[in-house]
Amino acid sequence: MIAYLDGTIAGLESDGVLLDIGGVGYRVFVARPQSEIGDRVRFWISEIIREDKHDLYGFSERSEQALFEQLMSVSGVGPKLAQKILASGSAEEIIRHIHLDDVAFFNAISGVGKKTAQKIILDLKGVLVLETKTASGSVQSDVSDALESLGYSKADIANIAKDIAGETTEARVKSALKLLSRHV
Repeated sequence: MIAYLDGTIAGLESDGVLLDIGGVGYRVFVARPQSEIGDRVRFWISEIIREDKHDLYGFSERSEQALFEQLMSVSGVGPKLAQKILASGSAEEIIRHIHLDDVAFFNAISGVGKKTAQKIILDLKGVLVLETKTASGSVQSDVSDALESLGYSKADIANIAKDIAGETTEARVKSALKLLSRHV
């Protein structure tokens, strides 16, 4: 199993890139190709192996890869549709729309009908934990848990998540409480 690929962009396609690694070209499907030919990149890889094909899906962030795999766990969502959903926004934005029960957001994506949108929200809302990143880059969900235990809704927490600051859990909770007192 391939964990990641590190190489040079040799070509751009409508739904991905051609990645040159030591003279071998890999076709990698990418939701939002943001690189130019000649750029050196690293993609976290999810392999989809079927009887008739072997596809590589690449992600610049591990959080995108995790969301891609969670989306594919929903009945009726395959890798191409999961990729389209990821192309509609950042992983944090998509998770926020799930927590807000925003059926219209998902329904606006080509290939996602109302029933599929509802299924995505229903299946993933309880599974995905709103996560905030600390300055060191490690992922923490303890702030969300603390705020929920104080009675705040996931939707309220999702609305202020990107603005939470602080190095320690205590500092992040204090920052979140100040933000929530202004928004709620």
